[in-house]
Amino acid sequence: MPWVSAAPVSFFRPSGLNPSFANFLTAAGAGNCVTLAQSILAADGLLANCDPTTFANCVPFSDMPANFSSGSSVYHALTANLRKRFGKHYEFLASYTWSHAIDDSTDLQSPLEPQDNYNPNAERSNSLFDQRHRFVFSGVYQSGNLGNGFLKKFFSNWTVAPIIEAVSGRPFNIITGDDRNFDFSTPTDRPLIVPAGTPTNGCGDKPAASRFSPTGFLQPACFLDGTLTGNLGRNAGIKPKDIFTDIRIAKRIPFGDRLALEGIVDAFNVINRFNVADVNPLWDSGQKATAAFDPRQLQFALKLTW
Repeated sequence: MPWVSAAPVSFFRPSGLNPSFANFLTAAGAGNCVTLAQSILAADGLLANCDPTTFANCVPFSDMPANFSSGSSVYHALTANLRKRFGKHYEFLASYTWSHAIDDSTDLQSPLEPQDNYNPNAERSNSLFDQRHRFVFSGVYQSGNLGNGFLKKFFSNWTVAPIIEAVSGRPFNIITGDDRNFDFSTPTDRPLIVPAGTPTNGCGDKPAASRFSPTGFLQPACFLDGTLTGNLGRNAGIKPKDIFTDIRIAKRIPFGDRLALEGIVDAFNVINRFNVADVNPLWDSGQKATAAFDPRQLQFALKLTW
């Protein structure tokens, strides 16, 4: 029953420093990066007449790509296995894993900067790949030679091999779907947690019911009401649990000492359960399922050995 623990630190994560007012940032001592960006724009005749005091003629020019080695994560896991080695016609392996993954950024390949670049610590939460529970059972039963005469031919040389996997749902980020904090990015803007009876905000958004809100309702931030960022935590949603049931049934029919024909039936998702693969992350969607894993599938095969 081993325990696994890991705490990677200083991995790269993106940031969304917004140099919309490059001259103003440079005058405020923002650093050489902004100075270099401004010189490139000036060479192209852009923002040449930007007034850093009144912001007149200052045109935003998207985000400045920046990657910092400031990401951190921690992972803990406990695993337990129960094995029965082959004997008396059968064997099985049952394994259970409890794990917890926490981080403040997914990875550099996922260009998701913090919701608030001035408060990146608010991104610390359960990881997207955090799967708290996972149970897997696999087994093999071989009948061998049973009975005599017809009974021997029918009941002998059968193989039954099931695989059952039950896993808890993984987190997902609930977002507003539009740019509420004016950082030229939409995938990371999260809604506000609001109580029941909250009125429509200045941007025309009515509260929406959500089972992932502590109060039961969510509402996007609105600059007209003085809010730019949501207070719902990162990856606050949890997808439904999944149960996968697969099985193989095979019958070997010998023809003499060397020649044999084996019929095989593989069944995937035997119980035909609706296993959710993804959900709608928008705040007012109810976070309903948008994709599912495959329904029941059957696969037939014949194998000749000699």
